[in-house]
Amino acid sequence: MKRWWQRRSLKLRLTSWSAGVTVVVLAVFAFVVYEVVEHRLMAGLDRQLRIDFDLIEAQLDTDPTGKVHWRVQGAHGDEGFARLSAWFEAWSEDGRLLLRHWPIREEQIQRPLDAPRQSTLRFTTVELERGLHVRVMERPARVSERGMIVRVMRDEGDVRRTLREIVEVFWLSAPIAVLLASVGGWFVARRALQPLAAMAARAQQIGSESLAERLPISNPHDEIGQLAQVFNETLQRLDNSFAELKRFTADASHELRTPLMALRTVGEVALREANHPAIGSMLEEAERLQDLIESLLALARMEGDHVAVHPAAVPVAELLHDIRESVLVLAAEKSQRIEISTVGDPVAHADRVLLRQALLNIVHNAVRYAPPGTGIALHAWQGQGEVVVTIADEGPGIAPEHQGRIFDRFYRVDPARARAEGGHGLGLAIAQRAVERQGGRIQLTSEVGRGSTFRIILRPGAVRGCEGGADAQS
Repeated sequence: MKRWWQRRSLKLRLTSWSAGVTVVVLAVFAFVVYEVVEHRLMAGLDRQLRIDFDLIEAQLDTDPTGKVHWRVQGAHGDEGFARLSAWFEAWSEDGRLLLRHWPIREEQIQRPLDAPRQSTLRFTTVELERGLHVRVMERPARVSERGMIVRVMRDEGDVRRTLREIVEVFWLSAPIAVLLASVGGWFVARRALQPLAAMAARAQQIGSESLAERLPISNPHDEIGQLAQVFNETLQRLDNSFAELKRFTADASHELRTPLMALRTVGEVALREANHPAIGSMLEEAERLQDLIESLLALARMEGDHVAVHPAAVPVAELLHDIRESVLVLAAEKSQRIEISTVGDPVAHADRVLLRQALLNIVHNAVRYAPPGTGIALHAWQGQGEVVVTIADEGPGIAPEHQGRIFDRFYRVDPARARAEGGHGLGLAIAQRAVERQGGRIQLTSEVGRGSTFRIILRPGAVRGCEGGADAQS
């Protein structure tokens, strides 16, 4: 139950707490009101019984035979039917009934009360018959110097009806009060949590490329505003750290180019003179290091907005043929086929250099990791306001747990294999940055054992090709 409750939204929990507290408060309030009203009504009824006792005691008398009479008579001289709100009985101290005055005749009484058990003041409630409750007061009295016990009674109907109406009003008003409290709690929780929702929506849009953005602060004086300020300060520190890291990467890469070029020159001269295998290995590693440095420089320039973008109308089919020619020798070494197909003559609105670099990196990865004798398909088409280029291979595929990070810098699905084949984990990162700098996007669909398909989506160029049949070449 606790885990289920913790999985609910904060808005729902606040609303539930508001409704629960309202129920408890109403229950306590109703109980207190009921007890207070009951106590006051019963106290008023007891006071009236005391008054009735004084009136009745003053009107009781005894004759010479010792019989008790009530001196108040009715209209026809019959004391048994004299009008009085209270009922009364007179009992001797030894428990004998001396006089009874009830609103019904003696022969109609079905459940008479028992004789008093003690001659002290006592208040009780008795149910004479079903639904008929009376308040009874017993008290010792002196009538003509004779001791006796007088019992006075009044109907509790009005008191009970009043208490029943209070209960009915509570049961009718409680659901309405709880409903209003729930609606009010939901509204208050929604208003109070709106800044958090706005912060969460903005935080989802902030990435490593947009650390300069900040969370909105609706009220800097409350707790939510203070939390937003703390997050903004954290984002500022992260932004500074990322900027320093980018500057370091660019500066280090730039500073390493000159000594690396000198190292390669000396190595090539030494190799021509000595032709030692160790020198050849050194030159291979130097070349890999130079490729890494060039990739880091390219990535740093893209992330630092130092690469100028010159968008123009780029014929995609022509660009794909250019890329095919660039990797044809590498593909031939592995007996791989590179097939190009287009629908019509798609034209993209992009920077030719950046687009070529992105496509070349993806195609180069496909050639590198696809098994020998397999095919690599390059396909492009234009429609619905966009140009789509796909690169599909028949390689080992990428597991779902790796697909979310495949475009991260230096990330390798298989580090051992990537290093052995010369990869350094920057090609796809550069491809993604190059496509995004042009307002496009890149997507991946892959299945282990069945290959991968990269999809680059760009804006169409000013010149649109006809969307006719396919032109396939290989």
